[in-house]
Amino acid sequence: MQAELPKEITKLIGKISFEDSSPILVQKGLWQNFCSAIEDSNPIYWNESEAIKHANELIAHPALLPSWTHDFEWHPNRKKVLPMQLHFHLKEVLNLPLGIVTEVEIEYYEPIKNGDEISSNQKLLSISEPVTTKLGNGRYWVIEVTYFNQREIIVGKQNMHFLGYKK
Repeated sequence: MQAELPKEITKLIGKISFEDSSPILVQKGLWQNFCSAIEDSNPIYWNESEAIKHANELIAHPALLPSWTHDFEWHPNRKKVLPMQLHFHLKEVLNLPLGIVTEVEIEYYEPIKNGDEISSNQKLLSISEPVTTKLGNGRYWVIEVTYFNQREIIVGKQNMHFLGYKK
């Protein structure tokens, strides 16, 4: 397997290759808007006195964890940064223009709170031999994203499984 891969890719396996910083601070209004959209009435997202019993303060809905590091679509002072940069880098180097997420696993460690600044890093865990699927020829890969708060405490980990392919 490794011999068929470009050296640029084999050097990435098991190593942190991309890092992202939060473009915005975690904000109560944003997670409450999300909770409203999905009709999640869990009091730890809405009611401070109830949340104090479990987490010392209101906490953000955990489903939003990956979104706290996604940059704006446009910003006047920064160039656009794609989320999951490692995935797009792999597609480019391997000449696999199409890609889909096939599975997502996420673990939560610490609650995310109002005012937190979330950062992340991406690591290529594995890449498959070439495969032929109904979609086309390509490879599977797994990327681990580790999320940290501003105190550099791990707040979650996400493993994303992809298929990069061409028709």
